Amino acid sequence: MQYANPTYRSGDDALRGGLDITISLTPEETKALGGAASDLADWLDTALWALAMLRTGKNLRHPQQQEMTAGDLYTVINDLDALLIKRLEGIRDAAVRSQADLGGSLGDLALAMGVVKSTAQSRRKVLREAEPSSWETWARGDFDTRTDIPASDD
Repeated sequence: MQYANPTYRSGDDALRGGLDITISLTPEETKALGGAASDLADWLDTALWALAMLRTGKNLRHPQQQEMTAGDLYTVINDLDALLIKRLEGIRDAAVRSQADLGGSLGDLALAMGVVKSTAQSRRKVLREAEPSSWETWARGDFDTRTDIPASDD
């Protein structure tokens, strides 16, 4: 049986009355991801919270829906810039490198990236001529299991 992923609950059925998003992982995916699964979900939640704050100017998770503060934005910047973006770039780089290793076409890569073929070719070439970054290595599973960060943080 194939399940839709993610699934949604909205309105009165959602915990906060808005929208619940559920991402279901298999036992094998959970084992492969370890603690990264909950960390990534938390930081993606921060991205959605930030987008709502930036669009409304308010911290809608505060009981009084107060104006967003510099402290709120510190959390956003830390979660997204210092934590999430590095990991997403590592995942993307590992996927691009693997797509090439598996014989994936430049046309498919360009379509997936939303760029012209020459741009995809250039990006793939730069990536393949360099050693994998520590975050690309992290994406492939080489990390300190106590901290979920690569042995050498780029």
